[in-house]
Amino acid sequence: MFLIVLLCGLLVSSSTAEFCYDEVEAACSPKPVSSLLDGPNLPNCNAKYGAIDSLQTDLQAYANGQLESSFEYLLMSTHFGNYETNRAGFQKLYRKLSDLAWQKSIDLIKYISTRGGKMNFNQLPHLKKNSKESHNLEVSELHSLAKALDSQKQLANEVLRLHNLAKNHQDAAIAHYLEEEFLEKQTEEIRNLAGHTADLKNLLNRDAPLAVFLFDEYLQKAL
Repeated sequence: MFLIVLLCGLLVSSSTAEFCYDEVEAACSPKPVSSLLDGPNLPNCNAKYGAIDSLQTDLQAYANGQLESSFEYLLMSTHFGNYETNRAGFQKLYRKLSDLAWQKSIDLIKYISTRGGKMNFNQLPHLKKNSKESHNLEVSELHSLAKALDSQKQLANEVLRLHNLAKNHQDAAIAHYLEEEFLEKQTEEIRNLAGHTADLKNLLNRDAPLAVFLFDEYLQKAL
């Protein structure tokens, strides 16, 4: 009991801090028994700092965008893996992209939680979809590469916007996280898909059926 009184006295005598400190100080003040049973209310004693409150909605939307892309890639992988299409290389490519997008979303959700925020799965992604291709996932090999490339570019442009937003809000931690976990990886994925698209387009100018078969074989071995 003496230690509790001493602690409260020290809190009162020291210079007043903001937020969590003030709430702890208030919690140490004498209260009715009924109030003590309810427990102290410390809404500011959390992991939030910087501009997480301002950026949380955009981060939630981007995490949902990655989830949406993951499901699209998974459906494309299933399409190329069925017995009629039978393109094991393309199946492997889009399954890999699906897993990567899924993991990015999970990592971002964890980061939002680390910064004291919460995930909202109802937050719509800020991605511009091509109306001609958005609902059609059963496409040809070349069209699928073009669709995947467009999707990766949309994700990259959105993370660039988020990075710029974080810098404008002077939250270097979020900006650094986006650079390390998204910007560098998106660049590599876009480069690979652009290369696949150009290579397959050039091969199709000669013998289309054989070109698609050989390119699919290449993907099986390369991935």
